[in-house]
Amino acid sequence: MVWTIENFVAKAEKGMLTFPTKFDMVDPILNLDHQGKIIVRMSVNPQEIISQIEIGTSPLKNRIQAINKLKKAEYKVGILIAPVVLVDDWKEKYTELVKYLYENLDEEVKKDVFFEIIFMTYSYIHKAINQEAFPNAMNLYNKDLMTVRGRGRYTYKKEVKEEGSKFFKELMRNNFKDNEIKYIV
Repeated sequence: MVWTIENFVAKAEKGMLTFPTKFDMVDPILNLDHQGKIIVRMSVNPQEIISQIEIGTSPLKNRIQAINKLKKAEYKVGILIAPVVLVDDWKEKYTELVKYLYENLDEEVKKDVFFEIIFMTYSYIHKAINQEAFPNAMNLYNKDLMTVRGRGRYTYKKEVKEEGSKFFKELMRNNFKDNEIKYIV
């Protein structure tokens, strides 16, 4: 990433470079001359989902610390609540997540962080890879909540997603009322 940032900033007269991550290893890029042209979008989820589904990625606490470090280094930062996984008690889990974000993000971050909210999609290929690589991981397919969208691909049913979108709009309005939600998909 260091090489990419240094070369992009050195060669690009216009434009921005953005990348999403679920990892907290940002120290190597903190002192780079990014000239405000780099946007780092940290993906977050409730810690239980990180532990059971996002196996091998950084814990939530470390991701929040990384966001705060990036902002201190004057990077533009965004937060992806993604993938939103509708597990049992999902509303409580995501309410606690947003509360945790509000309590642990530095004030400088809260001033202008933006949000992207992305509901999980799933496929037979994901299922096969996950079962082989992580045999003890949670099964993400739920036929009661999901519908076919394309060949072998599933997404949450329209009414389920609408309920989720409404929930997240209200949740974010109650906690980050001045921050932009770029989209909920």
